[in-house]
Amino acid sequence: MIAKQLTIGLLGVFLVACSDPTIIIHESSEKSESSVTRNVCNFSAPCELTSQVQIYLGSEQVQPETEFTIGLKSATKVEVVSAWLEGENMNMGRIPVFFDKNTLIAKTMVGVCTDKSMRWILRLALTVNGQSVTTSHPIAVNYQ
Repeated sequence: MIAKQLTIGLLGVFLVACSDPTIIIHESSEKSESSVTRNVCNFSAPCELTSQVQIYLGSEQVQPETEFTIGLKSATKVEVVSAWLEGENMNMGRIPVFFDKNTLIAKTMVGVCTDKSMRWILRLALTVNGQSVTTSHPIAVNYQ
């Protein structure tokens, strides 16, 4: 009996550890579930943050401890209220990101970690045409 429970428990841990991290399961009630896939941009071209604002990186590949640019494009008025980078798969603290008010371009860099494949999240609080918009955007960082 104990061996059967241990086997089922280990199988459950294995299945959870091997799940796809880009799929988020949200239970809205006991009887229904919905699956939401996170939108990850590869930055080969600007990506939509909202229907009115696009984000882009100055380079397709971000390297740790190397300066890179993050830019916003919009035909409407955009104000960056706050912006920072934080580690998603490691605890590296918050890195403030300061956008130029006129060009909507920021220069920043991320630190290096023991993990060769780091995932950072850009958190943005914007005002777009007087409306508050909060968004987060994953940025993959790999190094050799």
